[in-house]
Amino acid sequence: MVLFLFLCIGATSQGRAYTTAPEGIIRSAISPVERVLYLSFQYVKNMYNFAIDLPLLKSRNEQLKQELDEAQAKLVDYEKLTQENEELLRLLNFARENDQHEYISASFVSVDPYRGFSLLIIDKGSNDGVTKDTTVVLSDGLVGRVTEVSSGTSKVLSIVDSTSMFNGVSVKSQNYVRITGKDNFTLEGYADPESEIEKGDLIVTSGLAGTFEKDIVVGKVTEVKPDSGRLEKLITIKPSMDIEKINKVLLIKR
Repeated sequence: MVLFLFLCIGATSQGRAYTTAPEGIIRSAISPVERVLYLSFQYVKNMYNFAIDLPLLKSRNEQLKQELDEAQAKLVDYEKLTQENEELLRLLNFARENDQHEYISASFVSVDPYRGFSLLIIDKGSNDGVTKDTTVVLSDGLVGRVTEVSSGTSKVLSIVDSTSMFNGVSVKSQNYVRITGKDNFTLEGYADPESEIEKGDLIVTSGLAGTFEKDIVVGKVTEVKPDSGRLEKLITIKPSMDIEKINKVLLIKR
């Protein structure tokens, strides 16, 4: 019926500038219906086009996702390379500033499966000139000493291990302190009760007993208190290096 009215109005109004009053009334009445029909047609058309384009859209979406993944991977590689370059530059500057020694550069490989960060494995061994008890450092300071050497790798006992024991000295007061590692990645020291070691003091290796080379930064004192039951001061030291972020190291040739 609606279609018939459309056809009638269209046929009778051709060639005329104005429609008659009845035609105007009819057109006003059917205008909402006409709009609904138009919108329905557009909806069907859009749905058809969407169905046609859907495989293309899925393919494009997968392509964009792949490109995004590749870009993120490149960004990670770039940041990693930048970090390694900065670390190598710090080690190079350290070696230049401390040119009284000869060095062997090495990379951290893994940790001992049973002792964790207490025992580190590096990628240089006897073939590279590494020997037992070689001192291992970062630009930030002391890491530990080599305890076992094979042809291509070595094991390094870190200073935070509870079996690691060595002597240090306060740069400020020149008082000596016996240092051992603790399980929470800190260091514990014992000093004479008359020593003037204070919180904030920088501790370096003393070079005594030949365990480590002299004047290598160990860390800063975070706490000093009397050791109950002993005639010594108990000193807590925060290592200057972060044992969990080690990547590149230097070995001081003996």
